Amino acid sequence: MSMENYQNMLKEIKEKIVNKNLKYTNMIIIGDNSSGKSDILRDLLIDQECGYYFIDSVNRSFNYEKISILEDITEIYSKTYKSVLDYRLKENNFNLVDTFNLDKTGIGNIETIYSKYSKELKRLLKIFLDIDFDIVIEKDEIIGRRKVLNIGEGIEKLSSGYQAIIRLFLELIYFEDSLEDDVEHPVVVIDEINEFLSVKNEERILPFLMNRFKQMSFIVTTHSADVIANSVDCNILVLNSNEYQWLDGNDFSSVTDVREIFDEVYNLNHEDKVNDLEILLRHLLNSKISETWTDVEEEKLKNIDKHRLTNSQRLIVNQIVSW
Repeated sequence: MSMENYQNMLKEIKEKIVNKNLKYTNMIIIGDNSSGKSDILRDLLIDQECGYYFIDSVNRSFNYEKISILEDITEIYSKTYKSVLDYRLKENNFNLVDTFNLDKTGIGNIETIYSKYSKELKRLLKIFLDIDFDIVIEKDEIIGRRKVLNIGEGIEKLSSGYQAIIRLFLELIYFEDSLEDDVEHPVVVIDEINEFLSVKNEERILPFLMNRFKQMSFIVTTHSADVIANSVDCNILVLNSNEYQWLDGNDFSSVTDVREIFDEVYNLNHEDKVNDLEILLRHLLNSKISETWTDVEEEKLKNIDKHRLTNSQRLIVNQIVSW
């Protein structure tokens, strides 16, 4: 794929998202590691003035021993989420470094805001994981005050899965609280939403977030068939080689349903691949069905040489035209 064609593809996708030329407000992006997912995310976020937030695939840790004790906190809550976003989008940080930069020094951490949002965080953890989460401060005659984790099950350390869920919840609670009053449709971009989660939790995480943060639109990437199979009212953007297509997430109700697009994207089933024209026709039909049809797809349809189509391909074209 030429660089020009690649840039055109990124532009087409960004325009549909920004201009809301999509059936649903939430979106799942899938594709292999060289398909352009990261470029789409960064290009979408880089010029946004307000109302957009980003959680990298590496922002999934939470070290309870680093939390700030409430009386030690001064003015950290006046910092803007834009500071966090701008720092994460820097080339040396983007999907490379765990960041939560509130004070523009590059040394901030998510644990700093725990005290302010702990009540809502505990409530969400109870609903989602059915755990009574708490961090208590104990006084020790030798070392002074120390933080002690209390989950009610004798757990002394947080697993990577627990940390990932805590981190997602805390970031979103913070973003919600920090939003400007005039932002009506905030957008949250989450790279690899299922990172570190168990299968049970990865299939539940996106519907849970969509229900709790109803005013937000979510754009997430994933390699998980379970995330897609359990999505409701989501656009599915499939990136594959030099092509992309839009699907309706409601068409996939099981992992088996998702397997076909995963076979295509990740080359799991070479013998079942069809020729490029049939792939294009199917993508165009999916755009009509998912109500994401624009002038871009119209132009691609016009450029197809209909005289060279097989009978089955003509049937697909007729379906596209008549849909």
